[in-house]
Amino acid sequence: MMARGLPTRVRGPGTAFARLRFALARRGPVKAEIGYGVFLSYSGDRDRQWLPHLQRVIEKQSRPWYKPPRIRVFLDYRGVSIGPQLWSKIEAGLARSDWLVVLASPEARASVWVDREIEWWLEHRSVDTVLLVVTAGQLVWDERRGDWDPELSTALPARLAGRFEQQPVWKSVDLGRLGSGAGSLPDIDGVAFGIASVVRGLPEDELKSEGLRDTRRNLRTARIAVAVLGLLFLVASTVSVIAVVERAEATRQRDHAVAQQLITQSSLLATRDPFGARLKALAAWRIDPSPETRLAVLQATVNPESGLLRHSWPVGSVAFSPDGRMVASGGGDGAVRFWDAATQQKVGKTLVGHHRGVTSMAFGPGGRTLASSSFDGTARLWDIAGRRQIGAPFNAHAGIVNAVAYSPDGKTLVTAGDDVRVWDVATHRGIGGPLGGHASGAAAVAFSPDGRTFATAGTGVQLWDTGTRAPIGKMSGGDGTSATSVAFSPDGRILASAGTDGGVHLWDTGTRRPVGKLGAPATWTESVTFSPDGAVLAAGYQDGSVRLWDVARHTQTRAPFTGHSGAVKALAFSPDGSTLASSSEDTTVRLRDIRTQRQVGAPLAIGEQQAAALSPNGRILAVVGLRSAVRFWDVATRRPIGAPLLHGEDGLGFTVSFSPDNAVLAVASQGLRLWEVAARRPVGQPLSATDHVTDDVLAVAFSSDGRTLAEARSDSVYLWDLTAHRRTGRALPVRAMSVAFSPDGRTLATDTENDTVALWDVATRHRVGETSARHTAQITAVAFSPDGRTVATASRDNTVRLWDAATREQIGDALTGHRSGVTSVAFSPNGKTLATGSMDRTVRLWDVATGREVGGPLDGHGADVTGVAFGPGGSTLVSWGRDGTARVWNVEATVDPVRSLCGWAKGAFTTDRWRDDVPPGPAPRALCPAS
Repeated sequence: MMARGLPTRVRGPGTAFARLRFALARRGPVKAEIGYGVFLSYSGDRDRQWLPHLQRVIEKQSRPWYKPPRIRVFLDYRGVSIGPQLWSKIEAGLARSDWLVVLASPEARASVWVDREIEWWLEHRSVDTVLLVVTAGQLVWDERRGDWDPELSTALPARLAGRFEQQPVWKSVDLGRLGSGAGSLPDIDGVAFGIASVVRGLPEDELKSEGLRDTRRNLRTARIAVAVLGLLFLVASTVSVIAVVERAEATRQRDHAVAQQLITQSSLLATRDPFGARLKALAAWRIDPSPETRLAVLQATVNPESGLLRHSWPVGSVAFSPDGRMVASGGGDGAVRFWDAATQQKVGKTLVGHHRGVTSMAFGPGGRTLASSSFDGTARLWDIAGRRQIGAPFNAHAGIVNAVAYSPDGKTLVTAGDDVRVWDVATHRGIGGPLGGHASGAAAVAFSPDGRTFATAGTGVQLWDTGTRAPIGKMSGGDGTSATSVAFSPDGRILASAGTDGGVHLWDTGTRRPVGKLGAPATWTESVTFSPDGAVLAAGYQDGSVRLWDVARHTQTRAPFTGHSGAVKALAFSPDGSTLASSSEDTTVRLRDIRTQRQVGAPLAIGEQQAAALSPNGRILAVVGLRSAVRFWDVATRRPIGAPLLHGEDGLGFTVSFSPDNAVLAVASQGLRLWEVAARRPVGQPLSATDHVTDDVLAVAFSSDGRTLAEARSDSVYLWDLTAHRRTGRALPVRAMSVAFSPDGRTLATDTENDTVALWDVATRHRVGETSARHTAQITAVAFSPDGRTVATASRDNTVRLWDAATREQIGDALTGHRSGVTSVAFSPNGKTLATGSMDRTVRLWDVATGREVGGPLDGHGADVTGVAFGPGGSTLVSWGRDGTARVWNVEATVDPVRSLCGWAKGAFTTDRWRDDVPPGPAPRALCPAS
């Protein structure tokens, strides 16, 4: 900076340099072509570091590249050779220079050499040709004395004191960053232009223009030199570039078209060929990654249909091998076929031996053998590895064999049909004669897990002792209907039977008394089986549907599986419980991934609740019940945690919210109080003031840092400083039913009486914008996306809408699908999925990028869903409702659908599959990373 006058008065370099420059311009142009235009006088290592750069920049100012510099700079760092005649060489440089530039600093002030150079200059030149550049310390001009201030001018060489008749000009350079790394040099261009403009007697802008003209002249010369070659190169390269660009664009358009074709095919194949649908969706993503292809992968992943095994005849039986890698199916043509569970391709030779349709199958222990029964009146034993029959058929039956069961130890078979017989597997001989009594006309048979008993089903359900073959007893309390299927739970305590009344009966095997009945659809129940963990029972029905039942609560866990057009004759779970196979009279076997969007475990029996909230870490559900008692539930164990928190206040409605650190719970009705969750004790006094005791708190929300709490009442929205435990600023003049802070805590979103959303600046309390009135009924919930760019609103008009938080414009169309008012909305942690709960008793998932619903609704609640919240990783979703339950859903596929789909495929998506299922054009590539 240029400085003049009193120490506190500073002026820019332009004014001072310009005044001196124009004052000296009358002396005529400076002859810088001969000798040196500038002599740099300095002292110290600090200045030595950057002065060579300054020298080069001054000499490069305004000159053609083929001419010498107009201003040559003498710098003893480079301009003086080493030798004994040092002063004489410096003196020669001074004599050939027109201007002396003194780098003023405390080091220069103390330097003998700088003093001698100034002394020589003042003796042979005018003080008017001395320029000062301050690199350290300071210069202060005392107007009253008309000279430098001797005490404050720490950078002034003593030889210059009392030499100037009026205040001189100088330039200050900041060397504070010198040596700190790349880009740490001072403003060299500014110093160089200032010196060059004075020396040449030209204004800086004219000097810059002159340089621009010289540069243009140089460029014209250079352009002429390369014009011909450049033109030829341009023609050749342009043709090449155009070809490359056109080829790339053609490839992009082709890939996009192929990806769209694959998406369409995936959608059409969703139920007809689920495996192919998943493969095509994944291929579309690999070819053209986009929100649309990601949605296709997601839809294919969450589709419970995961495979379709086609036969030419009705399929009466199905079974998984013990290792889960293979599925066996028995058809009406009497053949037994094997399928790879991952690729759903036939493997090995078909087992042919039965003369009529296969009715039942069972793998032996270890999966090395398979037993099958048939309408031809026989049971057969097969060697799986050799694909051959073992020994003679078990053919003692005069009529048909409806079912066969393998004992857990692999030593015994039981067949059921016109009569029931027990067989020795090793000898293929019957053990005793046919079982009498209720064994006649048995339609099904099953061994208990310990093998000590087995059950038969026909006109009743009968238990038998395996060793003695004696009847243990008939299940009591039956209604006399025929039973078509029977299955033991994995722990052997419960026996399930299905029959013509449409219901599934559950029996206690110890007391042989009924313990429940699962539903009663207006159709026969054909088959039943327990999941490996015993928590779920699957039932197949004559109308082709499959239902999953919660064994503990005796409730249906989700909407029925549909797809079969004929009766479901048999069911089988994979050993890991992830897949359910169903065989049908419609000539198909369907594989279903029951973990996808499935309820995890039993519901939490939270009872009647006025409000609930999930902790940010997803571990605790706080529920406000009757009489304002707050109970805490462990989401993982489904059990209550500790004693209830007694809020001690009644109201028409409650609202609750956890602090971001999970430690504090805000509970509000007419009053507002903070509670320490772990200790179950209040934090300070109630927050609400006495002037609002008659107003209910409609909503509360913590800011992301936990320092501010928003409280919506019937007249206004208030903000609390939780550190000071007091309200802050003026109230927001809006009646709101819901409030939400942006992730950065700077903005608050509230609904309004006009069914819009208003956004408020938290610091100023000013309304910064409002959405348009697109909703046609009350807004019930508001939520910000994790990045704060999107706001979601739920409404009683059955819709959900997304808004741009910056422009307040609606994003895309409304999300429609709920059949009744939407009560709650929540973004997943990665912001890609939106969950909504509704008065139609369902939870739905939405893809935020495309606005499309993901999969089908999550059914299970028996009344309005009042709240939804994601777990911290986004793989689980918790919902709660007026049915007195909270439910946990597996939504892991929405986090990374590509990874989920590849995990399900287990290496089945090979390059060969690409060639078979992807249209020609895109080069084959890995559908899934190598494991």
